Amino acid sequence: MPLKPKSLAARLLLASALLLPVFLGLSGYMLDLAFQRSLLAAEQERLNTHVYLLLAAAELQGDTLWLPEQLTEPRFGQVDSGLYGFITNMQHAEIWRSASAGLLTAVPDIPEVISPGQTGFETVQLSNTQFYLFYYDVAWESDQNKVQNYRFAVLHEQTEFRAELAAYRGQLGWLLGSVGFLLIIAQTLIMRWGLRPLSTLADHLRSVEQGQTTRLEGQYPREIQPVTDNLNRVLHAERTQRERYRHTLADLAHSLKTPLAVMRGALNDNNNTPTPLLDEQLTRMDQIISHQLQRAVVSSSTRPGQRVDVHMVIERLSNALQKIHSGKQVEIIKHYDAAAYFHGDEPDLLEMLGNILENAFKYGTEKIQVTVEENDRTLTIMIADDGPGIAEDMQTQILKRGARADTARPGHGIGLAVAVDIISSYQGSLEIRQSEMGGAEFVIVLPRLN
Repeated sequence: MPLKPKSLAARLLLASALLLPVFLGLSGYMLDLAFQRSLLAAEQERLNTHVYLLLAAAELQGDTLWLPEQLTEPRFGQVDSGLYGFITNMQHAEIWRSASAGLLTAVPDIPEVISPGQTGFETVQLSNTQFYLFYYDVAWESDQNKVQNYRFAVLHEQTEFRAELAAYRGQLGWLLGSVGFLLIIAQTLIMRWGLRPLSTLADHLRSVEQGQTTRLEGQYPREIQPVTDNLNRVLHAERTQRERYRHTLADLAHSLKTPLAVMRGALNDNNNTPTPLLDEQLTRMDQIISHQLQRAVVSSSTRPGQRVDVHMVIERLSNALQKIHSGKQVEIIKHYDAAAYFHGDEPDLLEMLGNILENAFKYGTEKIQVTVEENDRTLTIMIADDGPGIAEDMQTQILKRGARADTARPGHGIGLAVAVDIISSYQGSLEIRQSEMGGAEFVIVLPRLN
């Protein structure tokens, strides 16, 4: 399966990296082709000029065409200069060659019929050397009114042409490479500027998740503004629904608390002693209703996604529990970063940690250890004591509502179940294991919001 970049910027850069060489390659090919045509046109024009110089220097003396030894173009007089001149008659017999062509053993073979006014520009090969050939056919009238047809031809080696073309290609390649590099940099900067609103939106969403704000603020481009408006509406609807849920829970708790009190009072007024089972169930119902009522009332003022200082909550709970269990003189050992945060409602954190810390104080003898570990993904809270511990077969059972490992101590067995419910609502987990101090260790793992 082909690799698909997950980043929008990476996708755009990858597309540019694939398309830019194609575009620059086609541009380079067209520029190179245009330059070659320009060079050929210039070469043809130069050779045409040389032919005109030979025509200007030629004189007909009798029936013989004569040219001076020293011509206007000095390269015609330099042996092996790369510029050579020839004159042939109607039978294609050579009647003159420049001094520079003295080493050439061959004569350009142009079989076409000489026709006055005809010109030609071709590529020929003589002695394994490539030349450009330009010729011009003329009719020359002698003093005796006799007309002779001649062909003036100029040969020029392609060495200069190829060197000039190679130099141009080198400069063109360097230029296109530099342009491509600069275009990639420019496109990267443009993409960063163009995608900046998305980064801003991500930062604002992170602020909402962490409880620093309740809505997305600021103005966004037209393409993104509808998204932010819809997200704000969703956030508002979520808050409204959550408040409605809390109010409904509070109303339900109030509605059940009164009939429950009436039932208990009716039993006492009739001098009837409730059976232990009935008394236990009434007490459990009263505790559950009180707990849910407290959550609904206290949490109604808490913003969704609020950041709660774990250190402060543990300090508050520890101080309160040490006063309640002052007779035991329990030492609390703390290992955690004071900057650790819980992303949620403070009453929820108080409830879950309070239940577990209360059990640690209840069953611990001398020491309780609280450890908080935080990373980019999770918040882990470990609470251990030096009490008798919990049997392995009971570690899962006591997390169920109403289950208790020690029936001799007061309690109704719903504290840990409530803590499990709260932890589960935050997609977390609670594990019980043997602590290094010999007692039980409760490990709470909560996912962090990045």
